[in-house]
Amino acid sequence: MVDGMGGLDGKEYKQFCSLSCQAFNVLRKSAGLVLNLLHLMSDAGIEDLSNHPSADAVGVIAKVEERFRLDLTDEQAEVFFVGLINESLSALAPRVMEVFHQLSVARR
Repeated sequence: MVDGMGGLDGKEYKQFCSLSCQAFNVLRKSAGLVLNLLHLMSDAGIEDLSNHPSADAVGVIAKVEERFRLDLTDEQAEVFFVGLINESLSALAPRVMEVFHQLSVARR
């Protein structure tokens, strides 16, 4: 995907990173609303909230809150989110999937 956006130095990739960070900060500003809605939904029998194998609804909601990184300023959150994007570039699973994709295309 990064190659399709012109590489790490490509204008489109930089715009992607910028827009992603903006979206993350907008979501962080609405974190209270999202968390309240999750709390309200916790008694509705939604599988991922009520029957989660590793935690109860409170634990799942706490994990969502943790992911919002409300302890950071907007600028710090941008740095954090760009770090997540950069980490994903070296993740193993997408690389393995790409190898399988290339093999599949080569067999045609």
